[in-house]
Amino acid sequence: MTNSDLRITIYELRKKRGHALSFAEGFTLLEVLVSVSIIAVLSLLIAQSFFTTSRSNTKTEILKEVKQNGDFSLSRMSTMIRSSYQITSACSAAGMTASSLSIKNSDGGTTTFGCTVNSGVTRISSASGSVTDYLTSTSVSLGGTGCTDSTMTLQFVCTSLPNGGSSVKISFTLSQKGTPVALFEQAKSSFQTTIGLRNK
Repeated sequence: MTNSDLRITIYELRKKRGHALSFAEGFTLLEVLVSVSIIAVLSLLIAQSFFTTSRSNTKTEILKEVKQNGDFSLSRMSTMIRSSYQITSACSAAGMTASSLSIKNSDGGTTTFGCTVNSGVTRISSASGSVTDYLTSTSVSLGGTGCTDSTMTLQFVCTSLPNGGSSVKISFTLSQKGTPVALFEQAKSSFQTTIGLRNK
């Protein structure tokens, strides 16, 4: 191998090495665009998944709040009506519908269940003497702006039974307070039960 052959070989090696280095030092525009597009699509999918999960959690929490309030109210009214001495509200064989119900307790006192506006919210209340207990929180509403509003949903149907007893059907719908900003956050649930009382 002569000096000129060696120079050509070294030149070719340097040329190949330089050429290889120029490819290794950067990316083509097409490679950059493809990479950015893939990252953008993945980011969009991850963000969408996060927002969907967040929305589901929000709706679940609101529904849970509505359900807990409704179940507590029904349970409390049912227990007190069952243990009452008598129903003092008007009852009829065909069923008398009213927005409140009064009972005479075993201790001789009177308790009235009905709607009360508190903090701008229509709530289920239990009034005994001068004490008013609220059976629903201020985060849920019976609907409407007042207790005489046609959209207020609390209803008691008192029916006189042939055996001398009575039955009371309680029904109401609770929804979260105010109007939700987004449709997916709307939470509303209906509650209903019937309580039979023997003649005491």
